[in-house]
Amino acid sequence: MAPIRVGLIGLAATTDISFVGAWGVNAHLRSIQRLSDEYELVAVANSSVESAQKSIDFHKLPSTTAAYGRAEDIAADPNVELIVVSVSVSRHFELAKPAIEHKKDIFVEWPLATSPTQAEELTRLATANGVRTMVGLQGRSDPLTLKIKDLLATGKIGQISSSTVTVTTSIMPVDMWFKGSESVLDWTSGGNLFTIIFGHFLDSFTYVLGDFADVQSLLKVQVNSVPIIDTSTGAVVNEGYPKTAPDHIAVMGTLLQNDAPVSITVRMSKSKSCADKNGFRWYITGTEGEILVSTEEGGWQGGDHSQRSIKVVTGKDKEAELIDYTSGDDSLAAKVPLPGTNTARQYASFAKKDAEVVTFESALKTHQLLRRIAEAAGWQY
Repeated sequence: MAPIRVGLIGLAATTDISFVGAWGVNAHLRSIQRLSDEYELVAVANSSVESAQKSIDFHKLPSTTAAYGRAEDIAADPNVELIVVSVSVSRHFELAKPAIEHKKDIFVEWPLATSPTQAEELTRLATANGVRTMVGLQGRSDPLTLKIKDLLATGKIGQISSSTVTVTTSIMPVDMWFKGSESVLDWTSGGNLFTIIFGHFLDSFTYVLGDFADVQSLLKVQVNSVPIIDTSTGAVVNEGYPKTAPDHIAVMGTLLQNDAPVSITVRMSKSKSCADKNGFRWYITGTEGEILVSTEEGGWQGGDHSQRSIKVVTGKDKEAELIDYTSGDDSLAAKVPLPGTNTARQYASFAKKDAEVVTFESALKTHQLLRRIAEAAGWQY
């Protein structure tokens, strides 16, 4: 079967993993290149044709790779079958819409859009045009998440009776931020702690345990302004940029499936201030035992498995069992370096046609749950 021909919107001329806007390189380009039997990058679109060509030249892509400066133009290219949107969430809607209207299959990074309303419109358009969709909620493809889901499905801890999650992370530190990505500090941007750090985990949480029956929540802004740093020089370019996105999130509720009580608390900390180096602690308690998931201080959707663990206790006096969840994966996707590994796993699933992927419809449910949580706290999302 011929490779799927991809048009990528958002490819920076860099290989620096810390560079603002480099996700298109480190996750998407690396995945497409590794999975060369399934995918071929045939077109790139940036803010201008010149910018797109610069990236094509920088990454030494084939001379036949088309360069575009408008979403409408790459969407109209008959040689493109799949459009990938990997830019700031503020532009997801306007860039994804032309692709869908040209009946291209589409992969949009998370969040799907800046609001549930926009996500609903993109989902409606995709259904009406009969295109295949995927959203970059990479946590569902992580072996860690899949193993937790499998343990519960096999009844390892019996029936679920409760779940508690605590998250402490400085991946979006509250004591400084970076020039060029100030939108992360803005509640109305749609791309902040609430939608990104919390949203990625929330999607995996409900993928494993099911939806909420009811929710109560609190969103709190404790740090109202932060200094902005120019990463190229280290200089402070704005000493007090206003921050309106919450840095503390608390959610309580019950599960729709079995009425089990659950709670999730998230706090953003100063750089590297997590006391025990555990970013996520997720307890799932059952009638026959308990699961504890621990991860490093970072994003849930993909990280270093050597710093992540699943422990299971069944029986009052038994030692915790450390669960192996990484051995045996010798796939090409697993060989894509972090942070792109789980994105590669998503691409691999999409290429199989009948494999499970995170569709627009599925991602929309997470958007809608985020809206329920925001509204329960008196915020509009």
